[in-house]
Amino acid sequence: MGHAASVLIVVVTVMSWLTAWTDWHSYQVLKAYESGPTRDPAKLDQADLISGSLGIVAAVALLASAVVFIVWLWRVRWNAEMFCRGQHRFTRGWVLGSWICPVVNLWYPKWVVDDIVAASDPRTPPQTLDLRPIPGTPLVWAWWLTWVVGLVLDNVAQRSVLDGAPKVDELLTNAAMSTVSAVSTTAAAVLAILVIQRVNELQTVRAWTPWWAQAPAQPQQNSPFGPL
Repeated sequence: MGHAASVLIVVVTVMSWLTAWTDWHSYQVLKAYESGPTRDPAKLDQADLISGSLGIVAAVALLASAVVFIVWLWRVRWNAEMFCRGQHRFTRGWVLGSWICPVVNLWYPKWVVDDIVAASDPRTPPQTLDLRPIPGTPLVWAWWLTWVVGLVLDNVAQRSVLDGAPKVDELLTNAAMSTVSAVSTTAAAVLAILVIQRVNELQTVRAWTPWWAQAPAQPQQNSPFGPL
């Protein structure tokens, strides 16, 4: 599932760049239409058709990527609960709910992944009672920040062209924001793939013995946790 999610994440990244291209194309067509000596409405319709068609494909790719990624996340969460006794911040249902609940979806999914990484890390004693004191990793932080930036910019860009007939300056702003969003999405995609690989590696390396079958570890003076 991790490999499938990684492939679909790459597809979503490609679609984000194609979306940015269609936004620039729509801007150029409308600009030529308003400033040219002759006006051809067919070109505007063609630009709208291209933009709408790619938008549908991008939405389908994003949905498929999200479903596969959440299935993968559900599975590694299940494994993490077996590896370590530690209390996660949220119940397992939030593996899905954290992504679809408004507002909290800006930070809850990161906490879900933070707890999975902490519980999957072989350096985390299996009898650890609480995962929250374990600091988040720079990799997860970087992935989540770039994802949120790209998500916010994409939403703002899409709403800017929904308020009636778009103007040339609005399409220019939209195209610029779509490009920045594509850059951020690309960075987030690379980091998401690295997160998937990292979690898979941690769970592969860690001994497949449930926490309840292992003796409590001796208390340590210095925390063994560092950046992953």
